[in-house]
Amino acid sequence: MRLIASFISASATLLVVAAGCGAGASPEEKWADSVCSSIGDWKSQVQQAKDDISTKLSSPGTGTLTAVNTDVRNAVDATNKLATDLKAIGPPDTEKGAQAKQQVDALATQLQSTASTAKQTVNSVPANSTLVETAQKLAPLAPALESLDTAASSALASVKESSAALKEGFDKADSCKQFR
Repeated sequence: MRLIASFISASATLLVVAAGCGAGASPEEKWADSVCSSIGDWKSQVQQAKDDISTKLSSPGTGTLTAVNTDVRNAVDATNKLATDLKAIGPPDTEKGAQAKQQVDALATQLQSTASTAKQTVNSVPANSTLVETAQKLAPLAPALESLDTAASSALASVKESSAALKEGFDKADSCKQFR
């Protein structure tokens, strides 16, 4: 009987200790994790497209134009998906949550605008274009996509600095490690 009583007492103590520890992620941390996860996925996809384009243009051959157009479209699709994902993430239920959400939505709008311009640029390249003509038409896309990377980093920094709680959320969120 004493063994059972000791076991129950030890179990109850462990439950109390466990309940007091690691109460879970804060609303800011959960929100930051969602935002950083989406942006991180996007950055990987766009970087892969840029690397593929660079490789294909450095040693062009049959099918290079089609492959480059596919990579550009993949980057555009990834950018549109990020914009949609960011707009779908609700604001953190905190004092500065609405302001943080506005900043992320502004980034999403900028992403959509640049993706739309990029899509128009790709669509404006005639199917019978030479590699040189295609490269000239698509050349403005690289700086535009690069500027989105900078804009995403700036938006994250701005949101992070808008409140101590948001900063802590970004600092603790695992998916935000890549932006530190």
